Amino acid sequence: MMDDQAGSPVPGCSLPADVDGLLDAYADDPVLAVTPDGAQRVGDVARSRGCRRLNKEDVSSTSVSLSWRPDRDWGNAELRRTYDPVADAAGWRYAEIPDRGPAVDGESFLSWCRSVRDVPSRLIVRSNPTQRVDVRPSSADRSPSPQWSVASPAGIYLTIFADQACPAS
Repeated sequence: MMDDQAGSPVPGCSLPADVDGLLDAYADDPVLAVTPDGAQRVGDVARSRGCRRLNKEDVSSTSVSLSWRPDRDWGNAELRRTYDPVADAAGWRYAEIPDRGPAVDGESFLSWCRSVRDVPSRLIVRSNPTQRVDVRPSSADRSPSPQWSVASPAGIYLTIFADQACPAS
């Protein structure tokens, strides 16, 4: 699925050469073929062209992504055991992102870099734990309420995108 229609083009933003070929290469990466134990795939591989205005602050990147619903929470060690061998065999080099803390408590976040079709690229694999989320608007004088709490299931998310910050291979 190509997400080309989302947002308007951003003037002055440039896409990688042969963006369709790059997206095909990303979508064919063997890491995306890995099925985490006890997980169900959520939809197909989503493709996104870069340089599209998503909202006031954000611009899309040239990327592919895939999501999984695991039957349990996954930590860094389990993600590394599952994805390191395939990523290494595909030429990805583990590359931590400095100063990147978890977005949610219990989140695991892994990152690798390599050149794909001469474009510096990054592979991100992250997992979020099962969480209880209070859906009621709250404020400083009104604490979260268990009655308004819903379960947000665990998830594993893979994204491959063009990233000039990745070291050249």
